[in-house]
Order: sequence, then structure tokens, then C-alpha cells
Amino acid sequence: MKLFKVLKILSNSELKQFSYFLSSKLFNKRVDVQRLFEHWMIENKRSHLPQIYWTKVFPNQDFSVTQWNLLTSRLFKLLETFLALSEIKENESQKQFQLAKAYRRLQQEVLFKKAARQADRALEKQNLRDTNYLQEKHDLSYEKYDYIISINRKEKTNLQEVSDNLDVYFLSAKLKQACNAVSRQIINQENYDIGLLKEILLHIEAKPSYLKHPAIAIYYYCYRMIGANDDDNFFQLFRDAITSNAKHFSASEMRDIYTFAINYFIRKLNRGSSLFINETYELYLLSLKQGFILEDGVMLESTYSNIIWLAIKKKEYIWARKFIEDYQQHLKPEYRIPQFHFSLGKLFYEQNQYKESLQQLARVESKAAFLHLSARILQLKIYYELEEFDLLENLLESMRVYLQRSKGLAYRREHYSNIITFTRQLLQLPAMGKKEKEAFRIRVSSAEIFAEKDWFLAQI
Repeated sequence: MKLFKVLKILSNSELKQFSYFLSSKLFNKRVDVQRLFEHWMIENKRSHLPQIYWTKVFPNQDFSVTQWNLLTSRLFKLLETFLALSEIKENESQKQFQLAKAYRRLQQEVLFKKAARQADRALEKQNLRDTNYLQEKHDLSYEKYDYIISINRKEKTNLQEVSDNLDVYFLSAKLKQACNAVSRQIINQENYDIGLLKEILLHIEAKPSYLKHPAIAIYYYCYRMIGANDDDNFFQLFRDAITSNAKHFSASEMRDIYTFAINYFIRKLNRGSSLFINETYELYLLSLKQGFILEDGVMLESTYSNIIWLAIKKKEYIWARKFIEDYQQHLKPEYRIPQFHFSLGKLFYEQNQYKESLQQLARVESKAAFLHLSARILQLKIYYELEEFDLLENLLESMRVYLQRSKGLAYRREHYSNIITFTRQLLQLPAMGKKEKEAFRIRVSSAEIFAEKDWFLAQI
């Protein structure tokens, strides 16, 4: 049930405040609703059968599904009101903004202006300069404008300020949407049409003063970097923007901003392009340094793997080993052991320590398809290089069956299929003539989704 699901994730402090909230006659006048919450707390927040809680709340009444649903619905609505008020309470500028609207409704001009000034001060005092900040700034300026024309339509207004604030909010919001759209396209192959995007880019180029706003600068350079086709200039401008403006965004939003760019670069690398290794590695290091890699102390397994892979590509072996050991503890429990052994296997392989690599890969046991297949690909390379062709044939067949049964691999399925197809062809390499080898080389080079091009081309 959604009621108990939400209650369970609240902190002890929030639950205590919610208890005070329910005991206030201003918000709740029903004893049964308060009693249900109290018994839920007494029962150590367990989600019992409805009948058990019903007997605690209504000991002398027969259970009624209709009345139970009504009771839990009332408590859930109060919980949502509590959560909404808590958000406003934590946001001083929003609190003063809502107060200003109340004073306007009450036609208290002096108090309205005071609350509006305090809302403005609170908005500027806080450090965030993100899209939400720009929206709040516009909403506040419009409230002032609306108040002025409601008193005297002939009085000079702040309409220019309202228009300017709307422009910067609109530009930042559309650019953020554009970055989201590109990210979704990369990850899930979802296509979106962001209206007026071309005009927005041209408008900013014609008036670069807009780039003084952090929420415009970061998303503008991020989008232009992603669509710039290997233009290092936009990458550097993006790096400068996030370095100087990181303090103006929440940690979660900065994490998203890094992810936009990194996902793009990783997709390029998965397609066999090695041009983005330095850029991706630098972004990861910058994100790591600024504390945006971890979320609640947890690192995504893909992030862990990508950082190690890039460090190895740059031959930073000592750094990679230290990272593998230091950050293993930050992985989700189900990935800590298999991801650790796979990463060491990868590191040993790149240093031509095949025996040690195979020992680590043999310990990789995971239900995660990406991890299972990554370990098998590494074994595949070692078997081929050691000319263990019987073992390689068995491995290819097991990979084919595994791939056939697996779901949810998205665009990576083509990558894994290419691995199997090209490896089988690679085994026929000694019998190929010069023209056949050249045709094979062209097929590998032109494969669009294939991250192992370099290795295969080296074997050819």
C-alpha cells in the first residue's frame, strides 16, 4: 500500500513531526486517522494485514473494506499535505512568496511589499542558480507586476524585468530539456523533438551575455559539446563552466549534468571511437574530485567499471588498482564481489598476466548480463591469444545461448552479437586469402556498434 510505503522511507525526525502534525486540530480533527498512525508506529512500522490494524483502531467494529480504504486514504492525504508544507518550510523564498500572495489577497500593500522584498532577499541569499532559481525569480517579478497593474494601470511597471526573467528561465529550461532528450536517446533510443531549439541556440550566439547565467551556460555548452562532432573547444568550455558553477547546483543535478556528457562519450567509445578517451576520463576525475560520483555513498557499477576501463586505456595501472580496491565498498552489495574480480581480471589482462586474469574471471558470478558477458569477452580474448581454440569454441556457443535467452540489452545486443560473429570469422583467418582478409577488416571497421574494434583489427 502506498501509504505505508511512503511512511517507511521517512526519517525518525520526519515521523515525529508528522505525529505533531496529526495532533493539530488545524490539520486533522479525526481521532481514527491519528490512531492508525500511532498503532503503525507501535507495531514497529510493520505492514500488517488491514484487519489487524482495524482491530486496533476500531476494537468494537467489524472490518469493512470500504471504511478501511477511506481511513487509509484520509491518512495518505494528510501525509501528502505534510510533505508539501515541509518542502515550503525548507524553502524560505517560497515561504515568503506565498506570504506575499496571501497579503495581496488581503489587500495589505505594505505587508505585501515587505514579504516580496524578503522573498527576493532569500532567493538571492541561497547559493543555487539553477533553472528552479530562474523560475522563482520570474514568478516573483510577475507577482509584483500583477500587483502594480491591479492597483493603478497607469503606474510604471517592472514589465521589462518580468520579460527578461522569463527569457532566461525559458532558455535554461529548454536547454535542460534538450540535454535530457539527448541522454534518453543515447540510453533508451527514445526520440524527442525539442521545439525552438535551433532558434534558441542562434539567439544565445547572437546575445552571448545570456551565458553569464550558470543554468544557461552549463546546459548550452553541454548540448553544444554533445552535438559538436568532436569539437574540443566546446568540451573545454563545458569543463570550465562546470568547474566555475558547480557550487550553484545541487549535487544531484550536477551528477545528472556529468552523466549527460559521460553517457554520450561512452556511447561513442562503445561504437569503436577512441577519440573520447581523454575527455571521458577527465570528466570522471573531475566528478570524482568534486564529490558527484557517489549518491548516498553508492557508486553505480557502470561508473566503477567505466572509470577502471578508461584508466587502463591510459595505462594508469597503479591508479586503477588503487581505485578498484578503494571504491569496491561503494558498490551495491550484489556487485561488490563479481565487479571487483572482473576489474582485477581486466587489469591483469591488459598487463599480459593471463593466468592471473583467468583466475579472477573464474570468480565472476553474477546475474547481471552486462557483467557476465564482459567477463566472457575477456576470457574469449585470452583463449584466442593463447591459441586455446577448443575452449574458445565452447565459450562462443555458451555466449550465443546466453545472448539468445537474455532480454533488456538494448543497443548492446548488437555489440555482443558482433563479438560472436567476428570471433568465428577470426578463427577462419589463416585460411583466408588477401582479399577475404581485407573484406573482413572492412566489416569490422564499419560495424557501427562495436567497442572491440581495436582488438579485432590488431588480430587481423
